[in-house]
Amino acid sequence: MTRSLDDYSGLSAPDVKVLDDIRKHSWHVIGVFPSQGEAGPGWAFSIGMFHSFAHPEVVVFGLDFNNCTKIVNEIGLQIRRGKRFHARQEYAEILNDPYRCSFREVQRQHYRTYLGYALWFYQSDPFPVAQCFWPDKAGNLPWEAGCNSDVRDAQPLLFLP
Repeated sequence: MTRSLDDYSGLSAPDVKVLDDIRKHSWHVIGVFPSQGEAGPGWAFSIGMFHSFAHPEVVVFGLDFNNCTKIVNEIGLQIRRGKRFHARQEYAEILNDPYRCSFREVQRQHYRTYLGYALWFYQSDPFPVAQCFWPDKAGNLPWEAGCNSDVRDAQPLLFLP
């Protein structure tokens, strides 16, 4: 059962902030970045888009904190206005043209590793997540031939088992 947005009993200040943001803005964005000295990409993901709009939560990898959160929030604003983002389709309206994004459904086996706070919110309720992929400067997405290796390595392919 998804957490109640009205029950703060026993919750920490960050937990309360998540619930408040979902209540006030329809979603909350979590940024996760490697600690100093750790390798790997940073990422940001939404909590509440499925609860508020019946749209998959969104996760973006490999950009700086501001860009990851900006992209998740831009997607959320478009969803609030009625836009739906579907897996295996490309969208030019998220980033500046000519760059297109594409979404893929995240396999549930990756949730615990990358989306732990969303599991906390949804508890035992199932929820979908879509990973938003961004291209390299030539417009290649990570699974496409010729994609820059830095761009490819910054975005794990969570649609694969």
